Amino acid sequence: MPFACASSGFADCQIRKLPGPTPCLAGAARSKIALMKRILCILAFLALATAATAEEHVYFGNLHSHTSYSDGSGTPEEAYRHARDVAKLDFLAITEHNHAQAEDQASPDRKDGILIAKDHSLYEDLKKTAARFNKDGEFIAIYGQEVSSIAKGNHMNVFEVANVVDEKAVPNGRFDLLFKAWLPGHPDSTGQPPVVQLNHPYFRSTDHYWLEYGQDDFPSREDWLKALESNVRTIELRNGPAMARDSGHKPEEFFEPQFLKFLGMGLRVAPSADQDNHYKTWGTVTDARTGIVADALTKPKLLEALRQRHVYATDDKDLQMVFKVDGHLAGDAIDPAPAAKSALDIQYRLSDVDEPNASYKIQVWSGSCGLSPVAGVVQEFPVAAGEATGQWKRLSGIRYFPGYAYIFFKVLQSDGDRAWSAAVWFGPRPTAPAGAGPEPQPKTKPKRHRKRAAHR
Repeated sequence: MPFACASSGFADCQIRKLPGPTPCLAGAARSKIALMKRILCILAFLALATAATAEEHVYFGNLHSHTSYSDGSGTPEEAYRHARDVAKLDFLAITEHNHAQAEDQASPDRKDGILIAKDHSLYEDLKKTAARFNKDGEFIAIYGQEVSSIAKGNHMNVFEVANVVDEKAVPNGRFDLLFKAWLPGHPDSTGQPPVVQLNHPYFRSTDHYWLEYGQDDFPSREDWLKALESNVRTIELRNGPAMARDSGHKPEEFFEPQFLKFLGMGLRVAPSADQDNHYKTWGTVTDARTGIVADALTKPKLLEALRQRHVYATDDKDLQMVFKVDGHLAGDAIDPAPAAKSALDIQYRLSDVDEPNASYKIQVWSGSCGLSPVAGVVQEFPVAAGEATGQWKRLSGIRYFPGYAYIFFKVLQSDGDRAWSAAVWFGPRPTAPAGAGPEPQPKTKPKRHRKRAAHR
């Protein structure tokens, strides 16, 4: 982009006339002023160039895993080391179950009575281990908890809180107490409201669907959605195989219909692709990754990017993609919305270092919050083999029409891998439909290949 000094914010790079130069020094003074003006313009250009690229870094990792501190295997030290040195992840979140029944139906090799719910000092040890492995620019060790049980309303990850979500304060399944009482009083490690993730939505057809994520704990659907909106930023679109004992599998759980359902209900969430490891496969059980777009690899930067929903889900371990709409990163809300029928400036950057000759299809999906539970494809763009070079390109021909409350991008790679961006929302979040009844179930059940333990 050509640099225009007039738009640099440096008052047109003009320098006021210096008072009192003698005639014999006027020429030298003017030369110095011209030089200073040029230097300021160059500095302004460099500052803007740095700012323009500051948000373009993509970091890959896993936001959902376990160790023997709940119903998994190994230690936090083993998990972080494996994720960093073997899987080559940029970040790993260890999210131990917070409830005392976590091992009730675990296999014998994972049933040892060691639980953060029963011994809170284990959580302190997890935090200390994370602090030892956390190194800016190299690897970010995140800690957290997986709250509740599937039978009581499904699981949520709560990241980087200082204390165990104790069942005396928040009984299993009481999501109203979690969101209204516990979370407001427990900021994360950066002092901000904790980021919450919805895990494996609508996991089993035998579960009581109306309990999911605490719908039954609030007087109306609108109250429930407002509670979720306060902290929830991501939802798993890919997950597992949680119980695989070796590496090299395909992701077994597919939650695109549930992702679309929650978008249609008006919840602003970004998709993640995690692994839910219960054996020593942290980051290697599949190639699925959660991608985070941030301007630096530090814990505060990653947490803030999660908070801003600058996140995407990918089946490919190193597929880098960044989308912008009217200058806003995927995950942002544009409010006020663009003028009706105005063309959207959609830019993207796409690359895969180990598949440079791959071809792609980019699907543009759009839907209306609170009005339609399912979005649809409005246009598709081909990317020929070898064209995904990591350079910024544009998608043309997409216009904003009132009622299209969000768009997101689904990328289909020629080898069968897929990736999903966060949405970009237009205008304020609409009021959810009135009533306390549950949202109808999606007709499409999530794909899975193994049974998951019923207690979880």
